[in-house]
Amino acid sequence: MQSSARTTFNWVFAVATVPAAIGIVGLVYLQIMGTAGCGPGPCPTLNETTFTLVEFGVPAVAVLAVVASFFTARRRGGILVPVIAWALITVAAVVVYLAFR
Repeated sequence: MQSSARTTFNWVFAVATVPAAIGIVGLVYLQIMGTAGCGPGPCPTLNETTFTLVEFGVPAVAVLAVVASFFTARRRGGILVPVIAWALITVAAVVVYLAFR
């Protein structure tokens, strides 16, 4: 892959973490609000620590991926920054899914 194509791909991959993070945080809020009408039984929910990690961690990962891409996008191994960010965002999505299943 040419250098300019690799750089463009890295940037697109890194910037795409921002809407993904917004989607995960929005999903968490929708799931939490959905438990407001929960009946007299055990309601699925996130504990406080997990909620805090998803609420603040996922957007932080996305922002850090974009900031780190300023320094790594043109390098050969620069793709690792968005790949790691996407892996962490995917883990957060799986945790949210499993918590409200």
